[in-house]
Amino acid sequence: MNYLQQLEKVLDSRFKLVSIETYDTDRVSELFTQLSRFSNKAFYMHLPDEGMHRLGAAHITIPRTRTPLELLDHIENTPHFGIYILRDFNAAMEDKKVVDKLKQIGAGDKRKVVILLSEYIELPPELKPYTLRSKHQIKQAS
Repeated sequence: MNYLQQLEKVLDSRFKLVSIETYDTDRVSELFTQLSRFSNKAFYMHLPDEGMHRLGAAHITIPRTRTPLELLDHIENTPHFGIYILRDFNAAMEDKKVVDKLKQIGAGDKRKVVILLSEYIELPPELKPYTLRSKHQIKQAS
């Protein structure tokens, strides 16, 4: 099974929160971009202090998604299914309000997937029951 198939399988799981730890976050981000090109699902990327954008439209930042709480409010209140990739979100998870929002999303009944993507993820204990955890060491083909 290749990496794209593995990512599709993760997205189809029952988990709404997914953590992906990898030494090559840029490569995994590129895999999500490839996946989004052949999918009818909406993929979004959030970078710290930059806000969120839809994959393939990085030049258009979605309003009121710059801070972690604004971002999570947007995700929680969006009625549509989406896949939200949050890169380097560890510092944000030091805030209890952010952790509580992630827990609400993970335990909620709205179908969406929030992916925490970083080299290392310090997952708060209260999120562990709601999170599918994945660790990868992706190497470029020679």
